[in-house]
Amino acid sequence: MQKVIRLLLCLVGLVAPMTTVWAEEPVASPGSSAGDTKGSIDWPSKDGKFAFLSTHSEDLNTIDLIDQKSRKKLQRIAEDDSSQTGWHVLWAPDSNRFALMTRLGHPIQGVDVYFRTGDRFRKIDLPDLPEANIPERLKHGHKFPHFANMNWQEAEEWKKDGSLVVTIVTMIDGAGHTITATRKVVVSFDRAGKATIGKSRIKYETEAD
Repeated sequence: MQKVIRLLLCLVGLVAPMTTVWAEEPVASPGSSAGDTKGSIDWPSKDGKFAFLSTHSEDLNTIDLIDQKSRKKLQRIAEDDSSQTGWHVLWAPDSNRFALMTRLGHPIQGVDVYFRTGDRFRKIDLPDLPEANIPERLKHGHKFPHFANMNWQEAEEWKKDGSLVVTIVTMIDGAGHTITATRKVVVSFDRAGKATIGKSRIKYETEAD
C-alpha cells in the first residue's frame, strides 16, 4: 500500500503544490505522558487490552501495537522514513480486527486491514479499491489544477456482519469552483480473512466559492 501511495504522491507533486493537511491528528490517551513511553499512545482497543504507540523522529516514524496496561511493545505495525507519514486506527468492536490508515504526504491516504491470529495481528490482502474519479463533463471546460484530496481512503465503520465501510474521496478546485467525488465501498471478509468488495456507490458535489 505504501509503495502505491508513494507513486501517486510523486505524480501529484508534478501537477499540484504541496500543502500539509491532516485527516485526523492523534490525541494522547488519558493517563499517558512523556514519562510513560516515548511517543504518543493512542487508539485503545474496545476491550482495553491494546493501544498504539506512534513515534516521530528525523530518521524514522513508527507505529507499534502495545499492551495498554503495561505499555509493553507487542508488534511493529508499520514504519516509514518520511517526515510526512502519519497514521490513525479504527478498531472493530470485537478488538480482533483493526483498520490502519496511512497518510504519506498530501493529498493521499490508504487503508490496510489487520486480523488477530493468536497473539499477533496479520495484514489482510485487500483487493484494489475502486477510485473516486471525477468525470470531465462535470468540469464544463474549466481547469482544476489543485487536488485537495486524491482517492483519499478512510475507514468509516465496522458493521455488525464484520464488513468494513470505506470512503474514497477526490476533491479538486479551481476557477472559483470545487468538485468532490465521494465513493462508499463495503469490504466483506470470510472466516479465513479473504476480502471481497461488495456494494460500491459514488456521488458528486459541485460548489462555487
